[in-house]
Amino acid sequence: MRRVVLTYIAFCCLSVGAAAADAPAVTEPAAVAGAQSPVFSFEGGLRYWYSSGKASKDLYGTHGAVLVSRLTYNDLDARSGEVFFNATHNPTNIFIKGFLGAGGIAQGSLTDEDFQLKNHIYSNTLSDQQSGRISYFTADLGYNFWDTPRYRIGALVGYNFWNESYHAAGCEQQAANPEVCVPAIATNTVGISQDNDWHSLRLGLTGQTQLTERLSLSGDVAVLFTRLDGKDQHHLRPEINPQPEDGTGHGVQLEAMLNYKVTDLFNIGIGTRYWRATSTGAAHFEETAGGGRPQRLHWEAERYGVFAQASIKFN
Repeated sequence: MRRVVLTYIAFCCLSVGAAAADAPAVTEPAAVAGAQSPVFSFEGGLRYWYSSGKASKDLYGTHGAVLVSRLTYNDLDARSGEVFFNATHNPTNIFIKGFLGAGGIAQGSLTDEDFQLKNHIYSNTLSDQQSGRISYFTADLGYNFWDTPRYRIGALVGYNFWNESYHAAGCEQQAANPEVCVPAIATNTVGISQDNDWHSLRLGLTGQTQLTERLSLSGDVAVLFTRLDGKDQHHLRPEINPQPEDGTGHGVQLEAMLNYKVTDLFNIGIGTRYWRATSTGAAHFEETAGGGRPQRLHWEAERYGVFAQASIKFN
């Protein structure tokens, strides 16, 4: 699914560029005598996003040289609803836009690998992911530096908040370690919970091209400068809970959408989206007996999927 999404986004971005460079200009209709262009253009609506994702962390020893453990959350399918808006001040071409969404991550799995156990036997356990959640918010401020009747290109700076939480239930040993999850833990027992807040500065470009009178293609690309505030809780190991995790890193967010103007007021659209964020930081093992020290870790998270939307637009 990720390959399909990225291929479609790349195709849409190339189409925007090709249309902007090669297509003949569309002549604006003659202005009606006495009529004035509106000071603001506004669009607002609802969106449904179906997505899948993956998240993983590599945990190293206190000196950051030896890989101790790797936790990988796979097949994190989510369904979320959004509200969104886009407002442009036409005389200056300055715009603000954003969206707010939330939903559930109903399924998935956790693979937990341990490489430096006391018995020196590799451990690989499998758990089910249950009752996860996703919430996110984006706000951008930008300027359309190229604006014609046929196409528009702008630069933006913004903020993105992205939270995902997972709950791994049950535990079954997949390797030969006889001491971890042997016998298997029942699937009605939650063993590990993870809650990650990604805070990101967005720097990017946005564009739109008018394919026909009613059909348009638009897209965004933004580079992220991220900060992670996370928390790992091992419910069956109270001596190390909670484990705050923090760090900084980078990422990218891509989006492409095909929009159809049903009427002058009402629009519908379909699109694709890809998010990725990484962070290198520290996990603080706060044992009840004291003496816990920060350990280096590397986090990666990605989400990709398709969405559909409906909106009302005032020009």
